[in-house]
Amino acid sequence: MSKYQKSPMHEGQDKIARLKRMDQLLRSPEGHTLNEILEDEQMDNISKRQLRVNLNELREKHGAEFAENLYRGREKLWRYKDTTFSIMQQASLDMEIIRKSIENLELLKGDPRYDLLRFYLIELENGISDNGSNFMSFDNNNEAKGLEFVEDIMNAIVRKYPLKMWYKTFSSDKEITRNIHPYHLRQYNRRWYVFAYSEEHDEIHNYPLDRIVKLRHLSKPYIESDVDFDEYFDDIVGVTNYKNASVEKVVLKVSNKSIDYIRTKPLHWSQTELKEYSNDNETIIQLKLKVNTELKMLLFSYSDAVEVLEPAWLRDFFAKRIKNMCGIYKV
Repeated sequence: MSKYQKSPMHEGQDKIARLKRMDQLLRSPEGHTLNEILEDEQMDNISKRQLRVNLNELREKHGAEFAENLYRGREKLWRYKDTTFSIMQQASLDMEIIRKSIENLELLKGDPRYDLLRFYLIELENGISDNGSNFMSFDNNNEAKGLEFVEDIMNAIVRKYPLKMWYKTFSSDKEITRNIHPYHLRQYNRRWYVFAYSEEHDEIHNYPLDRIVKLRHLSKPYIESDVDFDEYFDDIVGVTNYKNASVEKVVLKVSNKSIDYIRTKPLHWSQTELKEYSNDNETIIQLKLKVNTELKMLLFSYSDAVEVLEPAWLRDFFAKRIKNMCGIYKV
């Protein structure tokens, strides 16, 4: 298995995996040299100096004791003095604390102030087994920019205070500032967004966290919102809810080779099948929602498995895009 250099954004995650693997290797009765540990296929790419730092951390923070005077020829071997010892013993106690915390947070299920915390606790609990091996992974983008702002925004939402935000749009490198009153954090397509009242626009906007440069607490009154974010996303796919857009009926023809996938993973909660118009080759489905960029991108992802029938303007939109693509690929 080849090794690769991971992003610094992964450092915390890598360290946990590294210590778990070191813990397994150090329980081996025969012991291992430093080079053998470094060359283990499940270890990430670190220096010998970093390995010594981690061994010292196992000793000082986790109570590990190492066997003395254990050599293979002239090379020192590393293993636990007691090979039944494991840092995961403490992790098991930590998992019990996490489980109890999840049980307590169940009482607050549905409250956006606590749902994000509960989700991450569940992720941590489910992702670690008793022997320290991962058996579950999540499609989170740990390299995404802007994750460092999640905590600050959550605090502003819970404690109800506005923020001054320095922000860069995709169309310009110039920083702009906004005074925002944050209400809701949402993840979509591996990106995080904050939904907040913008003083400059006098309405609620969503801002991707990866475009935020910095945030600062504002000592001024917080403007409350009467928006129900449990319902805010009902009429859309993704995060873009155009204020003046209307809910439309979108009719699609789906190849029966793909319909089972779309049945098990609906495009939108409003999805229904129009069986009277379907046949052995295609199924006609209907959505009732606001058409936004995220819906268009979702439909594009199905290529020729999905054909837009209604509304006419959306069908024309796809026809023009496909014509442009044919020109690009010289079809």
